[in-house]
Amino acid sequence: MVKIKKIHFQNFEWIDIVDPTQQDMEELQQNYNFHILDIKECLHFSKRSKVDIYNDYAFLILHFPIFNRVNRQIASGQIKFFISKNILVTIHNQEFPTLHELRKLFEVASDIRKKFNQGSPERLMCEVLNRLFMYCFPMIDHLIEDCDAIDSKIFSGKENGLISQILLIRRNITDFRKIMQVHKNITKKISGYFKESPIFVMKQQDNYFEILVDYSKEIWDTLENLKERIEALQDSNESQISFKLSNIMKTLTIISVFTFPLTLFATIFSMSPPGMPFINSPYGFWVVILLMGIILLSMLMIFKRKRWF
Repeated sequence: MVKIKKIHFQNFEWIDIVDPTQQDMEELQQNYNFHILDIKECLHFSKRSKVDIYNDYAFLILHFPIFNRVNRQIASGQIKFFISKNILVTIHNQEFPTLHELRKLFEVASDIRKKFNQGSPERLMCEVLNRLFMYCFPMIDHLIEDCDAIDSKIFSGKENGLISQILLIRRNITDFRKIMQVHKNITKKISGYFKESPIFVMKQQDNYFEILVDYSKEIWDTLENLKERIEALQDSNESQISFKLSNIMKTLTIISVFTFPLTLFATIFSMSPPGMPFINSPYGFWVVILLMGIILLSMLMIFKRKRWF
């Protein structure tokens, strides 16, 4: 697989680097004079998204979700951006299908590529971010479907089997929210930089980055609703389990209450001390059984009258 892919436009160049080595980053620093700390940060996984603005370029780190179909979990993928007057550099350790498809599209569709020839790299960056945001919506739809499936099964009598599924969905929603939390602020900040910087052609009235802000708001609001929904479903499922456990404990308690006096009664008569009634009677056994039956029926009537079962 080619690790460094270059696509040339009329006014700028897009360089896409997958899993860069230290030598790759040193060459990038020598060719474009990027800050050495930014270069070093591209060699490891950063724990947070951020944007650093300089006079002649901007450096961004953005996290985007990646769905692992094997373990059904959402992980964090990371893309670093260097953007200046005549270059856009994207750096990532794993291949993003969105970036791969966009590169192939530029290679085979010259008419689409021509749309960016008269533009500048911030317009291409907006297109890249737009496709990455669009890549998030199918995952959100999948989470909505998972919640719908849990909602339909929660009263089916299989509450214990849903616990692991609910926890997995809740974890995915939490990870998704953590990944997308700062995108709105970073998008606003970099949009303002492009409009104010003299090295870019983006004007104050241009609003294509505002569309990205709207996408980030929509994603965040949907994730907030999903978070509340999965928490409500988890509470409902736990209530169902607690209700069933309460019924089980109630049944066991009633059984123990019924059996304890009968056991005590039988134990006392099994001691056979001198003077114990019915011991020497030929009908003593049946008398004891009759007394135990009377005690049992009396308890049943008391429990029934008090509506304890």
